[in-house]
Amino acid sequence: MVRPTHTSKEVEAAICHAESMGWRFRKMGHWGRLFCEHADRDGCAQQVNGTPRNAENHAKQIRRAVERCPHQRERGQT
Repeated sequence: MVRPTHTSKEVEAAICHAESMGWRFRKMGHWGRLFCEHADRDGCAQQVNGTPRNAENHAKQIRRAVERCPHQRERGQT
């Protein structure tokens, strides 16, 4: 299944960054959710809003969640 393109260029860039770090997108809720590679109940997840109030801040939230994921450090990525 092909991921839909987000209407905000900032949020779309943050989603692409997350996917390049191994995160997976799943369509759920209003728009979707990102999950880290750690496919377990304690894995990291980040909601992606379809119409955020402030697209720049939402993109920063997504990037921050990706950068703070402790499971990437286990693999040797930062």
